[in-house]
Amino acid sequence: MALILGGSLALIVGCSPNRSQRQNIQMNNQTCPVTGNQINDKDTYIYEGKEYKLCSDKCKQTLSENPKKYLPD
Repeated sequence: MALILGGSLALIVGCSPNRSQRQNIQMNNQTCPVTGNQINDKDTYIYEGKEYKLCSDKCKQTLSENPKKYLPD
């Protein structure tokens, strides 16, 4: 980030939100990437800024252990 001063006006350049402020991309998948079952509305998993819907909390645990096995590149 740079601060540019000109007279009484200051301009901040290159200010972007940090990772916690960025919006995740919702993948809107209709089936669980782990089991292929219908998703529910409460279980999700975020991987590389993409939010995937899951069918259960157990799938969330499975996915967190090896996301590359179940998620597309």
